[in-house]
Amino acid sequence: MKMRRSLATLVLSAALLSAASLPAMAADSENLAAVTSASSNASYSLSNKIEVEVKSILNEHQSDQTKLGTVIRIKNTSDRITRVPDFELRGLMSDGVSYALQPSAKNPKSLQPKSQVELSYLSNVERSDEVALTSLNFIDVDMDVYPKAETTLLTIPVDAGDVWSGSDGIITNSSAILKWGEAFTLPLLRSPLGFTPVDIHKEITVKGVSTVVQIRVSNPTNERQTVPNFGIDGKSESKVYAGNRAEAAVILDPGEKKYIHIVIPTELDTEFTSLNVVTPESFAVSLGEGKSLEDTYRVGRVNILLPTGAATQGVTTLPTYTLGTPVKLDSTNKFVPSNVDLSLVELHVTSNEDDGFNTAVAKFKLTNNSERPIPIPAIQTELVSADGYAYGGKRQGATALTVVPNASYVVSYSYALPVSETGEGLKMNLYSQQSNGEVTYKSLLASAKVPVQKNDATGKTLNVYPYEITIKDWSITAIFQATMIYDYKLKLDLNIKPDKNVTVDKFTSMLSFELFDNVGNPIGKSVQPLSGEGRLYSGTNTIDLNARSNQLDFPIQVKVFETFTNENGESVKRLLTTFKQ
Repeated sequence: MKMRRSLATLVLSAALLSAASLPAMAADSENLAAVTSASSNASYSLSNKIEVEVKSILNEHQSDQTKLGTVIRIKNTSDRITRVPDFELRGLMSDGVSYALQPSAKNPKSLQPKSQVELSYLSNVERSDEVALTSLNFIDVDMDVYPKAETTLLTIPVDAGDVWSGSDGIITNSSAILKWGEAFTLPLLRSPLGFTPVDIHKEITVKGVSTVVQIRVSNPTNERQTVPNFGIDGKSESKVYAGNRAEAAVILDPGEKKYIHIVIPTELDTEFTSLNVVTPESFAVSLGEGKSLEDTYRVGRVNILLPTGAATQGVTTLPTYTLGTPVKLDSTNKFVPSNVDLSLVELHVTSNEDDGFNTAVAKFKLTNNSERPIPIPAIQTELVSADGYAYGGKRQGATALTVVPNASYVVSYSYALPVSETGEGLKMNLYSQQSNGEVTYKSLLASAKVPVQKNDATGKTLNVYPYEITIKDWSITAIFQATMIYDYKLKLDLNIKPDKNVTVDKFTSMLSFELFDNVGNPIGKSVQPLSGEGRLYSGTNTIDLNARSNQLDFPIQVKVFETFTNENGESVKRLLTTFKQ
């Protein structure tokens, strides 16, 4: 049935979303009911049975042509199956020219009772200039009379802020421009879910460089909800980078929270100034014989601003961490079991004058509060300086497989820092490594400002967790051998107090004693374990420094380092104290 009723012109007034702030990531509860939209798209009557609303509008100019498109929702308000009205959809431009928009080959032909469908329209028009789209017009064309008769069924004025001009487009609606960490919804996608950006970081792998954006999704309803399809584009000063979801399909139970991750391939030096939340639209061109060709494009919905210089290192306000206390992991974390406490027990920054860089060493204690052994999670860590530079942590090369019940285990990490890095204002990020097919990415577990402990290279107490070592006395002797060389030995009187709740093994840090001559050249070295066979013990220990010299050097010094091997096979050292004689 052709629609011949002429309706009055209506005004389109739409809002993409409204944002409501959510608590920071560490919060246990969120008032998800506060995540609401200001309004949904306005609905218009096309007949007494059909209502229409606009979902997306595209006006993308490319050199000598312009792509005009729209996606509309059409709803059957009756209790019977209704045919989709036979109308022609036209876009009226600001210069008075009108263009017919072609319907997608996959547009449905009928509507079930009390249901709605989406209709897609798209046309490529040849014009070299950019021109604004001012209205969408629903036209009934009667071809049974001559000349043909045209009747305007509905005219919807188009606001410039509701038109997307392509990947380089700028979102201008104030309600759709958010600061980092602000929550938002996507009412145009008919979704009640709340979305909150919680982390953004750069990853460098053998496959290239990418920026990963982590979004927390919350379901405030009493029904299961599916996360709608959307992506995120990263915007730099000169380019737009398209990003796609790592998780294809995500379903949330009532009240549940989950994370989704968007991976954006970039260059190494790319710095984003903002992010665009975009949703995909599709249009099908018929090729005959039931075949069609898909044309897809993405429409910007929300713009998330990023502070300058923080676009790849996270931008949230962080709590200050106290060493030795359990780290408050995110409540949605499934990587570290709930009956395991994770705490940072040591963080030192030491200078490597000979190598031209500083080394940070962090130690994490995992405590198993259960009655069963628990596998040690391979947590990834990252230190971020006050000015936004990130330094990835290298885990110790090997660990035990599990933490025994009601005990703790220590895992060490090393970080290479520039000489200029003092350790002031550092923050620590903890991640879990995730993968979905060929896509790998890190997911944030926790983040906090962390204090760096002071190094006292002259003190008599060495803190090498889980050991506290007190040096009661020491001496260096040079023994003249019959072979006409001097053999150097270090005698130590020690008091070693271990944390008895911590399990130690052959992977526990060792002590390296390194002998230097009077001009600072290394002439001997001995590495001593703190656990297992041949370990140091409380009382008198005599250490052969493995130095064989044909002359007696004076003065000499022995530097004592904590040492372990990281996952790259590198020997990591932290200076503990120096004996000079």
